[in-house]
Amino acid sequence: MRTLVTLAVLACSLAAALCPSAARAQGLSAEEAQALREEVRRLNERLNRLEQAGQPRVVPTAPTTPVTAAPPAAPASAISAQVTAPGEKEVELRDNILQTIGLPKPEVGGFRFTGFFVGSANFMTHAQIVPEFAGGAPAQSEPGSLNFRFDKFGFGVSRSFADWLHAGAAVEIESHADKHSHLIDPGTTNRMGCPSGVACERFGAETPTVDATLDKFNLTVVAPIGNGLAISLARFDMPFGFERHDEILNLTATTSEVFRYGRPQRGTGFNLAYPFAPWLDAQAWVVNRWESETTHDPFDDNNKDKSYGGRIGFTPISRDGILNFGIGGFWGPEQASDNGDPRWVIDVDATWQPTRRLLVAGEFVYGGEENVSTRTVGRPVDMPQRIREDRNWLGFYVLGYYELEKWLGLTTRYGYFNDYDASRTGVRQELHSFTIAPVFHLSRLIPDLKPTGVFFSRSLVPIDWVNVKLEYRLNYSTRNAFSDSKPNSAILEGSDTSHQVQLQVNVNF
Repeated sequence: MRTLVTLAVLACSLAAALCPSAARAQGLSAEEAQALREEVRRLNERLNRLEQAGQPRVVPTAPTTPVTAAPPAAPASAISAQVTAPGEKEVELRDNILQTIGLPKPEVGGFRFTGFFVGSANFMTHAQIVPEFAGGAPAQSEPGSLNFRFDKFGFGVSRSFADWLHAGAAVEIESHADKHSHLIDPGTTNRMGCPSGVACERFGAETPTVDATLDKFNLTVVAPIGNGLAISLARFDMPFGFERHDEILNLTATTSEVFRYGRPQRGTGFNLAYPFAPWLDAQAWVVNRWESETTHDPFDDNNKDKSYGGRIGFTPISRDGILNFGIGGFWGPEQASDNGDPRWVIDVDATWQPTRRLLVAGEFVYGGEENVSTRTVGRPVDMPQRIREDRNWLGFYVLGYYELEKWLGLTTRYGYFNDYDASRTGVRQELHSFTIAPVFHLSRLIPDLKPTGVFFSRSLVPIDWVNVKLEYRLNYSTRNAFSDSKPNSAILEGSDTSHQVQLQVNVNF
């Protein structure tokens, strides 16, 4: 690392010396200037080789924030400038891939354009039974079938007008295939195979939905207060944990139960962030509502109250490794036309990267909601109707990543979610998942291809131009909460186990 810094400083010094005015001031001849230019070229080539060997150069966008305050994070979407969580300093793409192959930088009037896309091949043995009042579970293929998908396309634009004024926005076209179950009531004439006088669940005949979404945006002003108070009007990813909504920002193809059911994923409103010291930062927000991909609710509010939250982050180690942990919370009424019954969650997360090649991350949530009512859930779950009850849940995951080779990493994750009041999944159960995912960093095999310059959340693991993930996931429930039944037929028997395999391609540009 010392060699890298020395080379960078020397290269900058030589570059400054080579401008025409500097050359004349120092009395350099044309031959001497040319020799210095060649030396700069050789130093830059060596610097690029060192970077390709795994020593990324961080370029903070906000010069008021010390580089050592915390590790940089990947942007919230399309690798464009977005609102950052404390401890997640945004970095600029040092070079766009078009520049790498000799094409001009994609900027118009100072605005920068970036994007990504995701494709996949999917297979699963059983789908999760999630009653429609609780949302849905991802189902990229029908049980027992292999399905090829174009999952997502994102495009972002950003601009820094000054050190204190930044703006960005991103849109996504996303194909999401969620599956949920519906009740066959005992009094229904069309029984669909359900025995007379018995309540059964059935899967709906849902087809994948393609949505064009206003995914992210921000207008951020850094006020000259202390170390700089960032004030944003934005739609942003919640700064809890390691996992994010967009696949390119994760080291697995799927997300954990905690991310999907246990906490909000995004918010739309005001966001304030302040770094008290290189090792301490804080963030607070007021937003419309709890936004989750489980229900795909719009970002507009559904009642007259707002939701509030915050996170305090600590980074005691930021050199020769990373250690970041934080505690946060979220509170707000989330039921339509109901301002008196809040939903809340306490979130604790940690990320530890002792070496460049090893990363460990984890997250724990405990939440609750007041006065929740749900319908009867039929076979194979069999739960009675419940009226205005207070409900709670808890869960956690632990994720590990190790870089076996420059072009190959391995991610493992264990997830646990206890929905002991059936408030988030609609089924009183304990969910377990075991995930293993080799990650192929294909773009690292290209000689002299410069890195993107961005990193996974609160880490120094770089996000590459092209990543391919091959994931196997085992899901287990303490109830028979999985089924391979066909749509619009009674689910008479369930399973406590489901197997999933997904090949996912992530491409950034």
